[in-house]
Amino acid sequence: MDDGGARAPHGAGRMRLGIVGGKLQGTEAAYLARKAGYEVVLVDRCPDVPAAGLADEVHELDVTVDEARARHVFISCDAVLPTCEDDETLEWLDEHVPALDVPLLFDLDSYAVTSSKLRSNELFDRLGVPRPSPWPACGFPLIVKPSSSSGSEGVRLVDDEAELEAARAALETDGHEVVVEEYAPGPSLSLEVIGWDGEVAVFQPTLLEFDRYYDCKRVVAPIDEVCRDDRGALPGIIAAFDEIGRTLAAGLDLRGIMDIEVMLHGGDLKVLEIDARLPSQTPTAVLHSCGVNLLEVLVVTALDGRLPAFDRTPQKACCYQHVRVAEGVAEVLGEHMMGGARPLRLVEGLHGADEAIVDRPQDRGRGAAGPADEWVATLITSGSTPEAARLRAVEAVMGIAAADKLTVRPESSAMPGDECR
Repeated sequence: MDDGGARAPHGAGRMRLGIVGGKLQGTEAAYLARKAGYEVVLVDRCPDVPAAGLADEVHELDVTVDEARARHVFISCDAVLPTCEDDETLEWLDEHVPALDVPLLFDLDSYAVTSSKLRSNELFDRLGVPRPSPWPACGFPLIVKPSSSSGSEGVRLVDDEAELEAARAALETDGHEVVVEEYAPGPSLSLEVIGWDGEVAVFQPTLLEFDRYYDCKRVVAPIDEVCRDDRGALPGIIAAFDEIGRTLAAGLDLRGIMDIEVMLHGGDLKVLEIDARLPSQTPTAVLHSCGVNLLEVLVVTALDGRLPAFDRTPQKACCYQHVRVAEGVAEVLGEHMMGGARPLRLVEGLHGADEAIVDRPQDRGRGAAGPADEWVATLITSGSTPEAARLRAVEAVMGIAAADKLTVRPESSAMPGDECR
């Protein structure tokens, strides 16, 4: 990536990036920041969050309570990136960080739209962006989901009127607004977009795969394996996805980063959800496939006031997946188990993986009992093709199992909604 002469960090040291929130998004940000050569300044209410192990500094801090200390931390940073979903924290950061003359890498107005599925659907309809048909304009089966939750939380697949009413009543009882739409199964794809002062950049799309809980267990890039037609040529799926990304960024007047998830259903793309924040998982897969660091692009854009040049052409394939070791079993599962991990560390070459992000204690002795025998890891492997990268990921899991005499549990999988019955 050509940084176009980004503004130098204040002081003589490395660029200091403040990251607020140390779970899934924070771990992604800390990893990418390290790859960009930045100094990572992590702020979280808990000092033992997963991202803490990847940070240079960790500040146990609630910014909305100890405002003086928060200002002291942030004024030492060259930019601040929110990686949490606490509304009070996000509003505090939006009000106070720019007042310190420190760039805030976040668009609160766009986030307010994308954090609501009802408001997002209104945006899709206004812009003519394809999405699953709403009930009752479609027939069964249907997906019933809360407007304000992300991922699979609260999602139900229903087959008839009785199941629909029960699912709707359960969500409303919990205080949720309810979204009901057609069930449109197919491969799930993700795309990141950065918008800034009317400019829009789209990045490399990725393929998402899910466990039985519809939690993303694997990201693969590039997406060739699901986009090739019978003649072996890529159809217009990527171009259509790019156009969706540009349309949504322009419609939001996006000033920051956004993630778009779609289903490839019957040859057509249908947008499931959008999130105007740095996502987890997919940016690392993009980095290892095409060499573009999305966080670095975002930082350079904010500091220079314009998008830098970059090349999203895949250089190799990447497979990014999660594994849990517990009770003598190794199993590939979705990423939410990483959100409850101990502070993570980066390890190269773990059982043949290019890199692994693990919470396994370094001083673990063989035969030791207790929590040291329960750990999680994110495995990153590469290859000349997606199939080759996947094979290396399988071999890494088998290597973990062989080293500690573990059983490998067969992978579970789900299309969106399959696990929700």
